[in-house]
Amino acid sequence: MPVFTHVVPEDSPMMRMDAYCYSVFSVFDSRNQARKAIKSSCLFIDGVKARTDWFPRPGTELILTVPEPPVIPVLEMELDVLYIDSHLAVVHKPAGMHTRGNHRLTVHRALLHNMDRSEEPDALPMPDPCHRLDYRTSGLLLVARTQAARVALNRMFAERRIHKRYRALVFGRLEGEGEVHEPIDGRASFSRYRAVEHTRSVHVEWFTTVELEPVTGRTHQLRRHMLHLGHPVLGDDLYCGDKKVLRGSGLFLTAMHQSFVHPITGESLSIDAPEPHKFKSIRDRETRRWIKIRQDTTL
Repeated sequence: MPVFTHVVPEDSPMMRMDAYCYSVFSVFDSRNQARKAIKSSCLFIDGVKARTDWFPRPGTELILTVPEPPVIPVLEMELDVLYIDSHLAVVHKPAGMHTRGNHRLTVHRALLHNMDRSEEPDALPMPDPCHRLDYRTSGLLLVARTQAARVALNRMFAERRIHKRYRALVFGRLEGEGEVHEPIDGRASFSRYRAVEHTRSVHVEWFTTVELEPVTGRTHQLRRHMLHLGHPVLGDDLYCGDKKVLRGSGLFLTAMHQSFVHPITGESLSIDAPEPHKFKSIRDRETRRWIKIRQDTTL
């Protein structure tokens, strides 16, 4: 098990032990994680088991022992890896697959089948997704391969320094571009949208191809904000309002773009994925049907 030591300097700020450990030990992704480690007797101060409500005293030595997380069974499933280096990777999550969790089909379980363990000294036992995509949403997923990258990426997400852009097909004719600031579950939420293309449809009259940017990251934010505008996402059975759900083709929402500054190398990265084929397929199909109906009614 990895062991980390730290001597509290003379100019140490007055902070509770969990907050202090989060600030000085890069192994922690959050203050809550540091608190759990202290309560699990992973931290000793001058040989005495620490408490979360203690304050660090200058000159004392902190010894942190971190157990290695278990390596979960590997899923032998091919994923599209769009970018990879020794610290991080970007993969494409298929629709209908969980990001992680207690499921057989998860991206987390499939990662070691698609990339080796990093050769960096702080390599994670398994590559670790740094955010989630809904089960029915496809697209780009950012993955950490080292502990330093995981901590840095998690903080970058919290500080909104990773730019993500999605594409969706939504009911109705949505024009132009704009912003949505509708709160979600009592929390401030902010999304941007831009109409890209309008398509005639026999079933729903119009639907619109839109690009969406979630500035905040609330649960189902884009789907709920589109419903708030009166333009729910095609195939959405949770946030469809009074619109007819198009069954059989899944949810028409995909994460197509990520851009950020590499937390280790400082390089500016911009990764894009192609639009799923089903988007063009339904646009072409509905256009053909609309033209045929128009032709038949004029005969």
